[in-house]
Amino acid sequence: MDAIKKVDIFHSPSYDVAEPTNVGGGLSLTAIIFCAICFFSEIGSFRNGRVKEMVYLENAVGGKEMIPVYLDITVLDLKCEHVTLDIQDGSRYEIDEHRVKQPKSEEEEDDVEERKEVEKTDTDEGGCHFQGYIHVRHMKGNFHFTPRGEHHHPNTTISHKIDAIKFGDHIVYDEEIPNNSFNLFGTEAREHEGEDGEPVETRGVMKESYEGETHDYLVKLVRTEIADFDTGTYAYPYQYTYTHRHFVGHHKGKPLPPRIFFRLDFSPLTMKFTRVHDSFLVFISRHLALIGGAFAVLKLFHTGAHVAREAKFQ
Repeated sequence: MDAIKKVDIFHSPSYDVAEPTNVGGGLSLTAIIFCAICFFSEIGSFRNGRVKEMVYLENAVGGKEMIPVYLDITVLDLKCEHVTLDIQDGSRYEIDEHRVKQPKSEEEEDDVEERKEVEKTDTDEGGCHFQGYIHVRHMKGNFHFTPRGEHHHPNTTISHKIDAIKFGDHIVYDEEIPNNSFNLFGTEAREHEGEDGEPVETRGVMKESYEGETHDYLVKLVRTEIADFDTGTYAYPYQYTYTHRHFVGHHKGKPLPPRIFFRLDFSPLTMKFTRVHDSFLVFISRHLALIGGAFAVLKLFHTGAHVAREAKFQ
């Protein structure tokens, strides 16, 4: 036992020579409270994990994948019987919500049956509300709203309100993904006059239209991968930006009926957000280092206070 005592680097001080002080007690309480706050604040981060970001080049062949698009758009000037929604990709593949204009394979027909199509309903103000999902190919293309029937002429107006457009998988908003733009149309702030005459701020895009005026939205999309390796869940929404222009279209010198175009352009880059969780060993090691550092720093303050007090009495 004596041999073991010779290699002891943790000498136990005698309580007969140790003197408790108010400064030492205050610093000890400070260290304990600080370490407890750090420990409990880190428990949430340890359980929820943290998000890592990266960008990589997508090597998949475009055009094969069908992207779900959620729409919540109201055409204000036309009833549903006078407006149609058409989808067109770069291969001139065109669909409307009622019928398929080109023959499909049996596999594609099975996919169409499983899709939740957009529904349109007449509004009390005489407009048409489109809400639901359409599907577009992962390639350059567009979907557009066109007047038809007796309103298919240049004197028609096509004012509209956009409450939401979302591409890809639906996800719950994650505040850890900075400056995300999964629903840029729906989050844009605008002011209008309320019933009491006071300005009211709402979300969404509102565009008034003149006769024959076409609205053209160029939408740039970036595929986003959100992965959680622990739960094995993956989601693939799309972030986007857009620009808008409006004009009166002409063909061979004659004005065209107005339309609302959403032209899609997919980026080859993919943004990946991965939720990772530290191991329990890393969690404990970090806090042991934090506790040791806190007590070491406060020990310096205590030593300085002790030296100052001794100098005062001398």
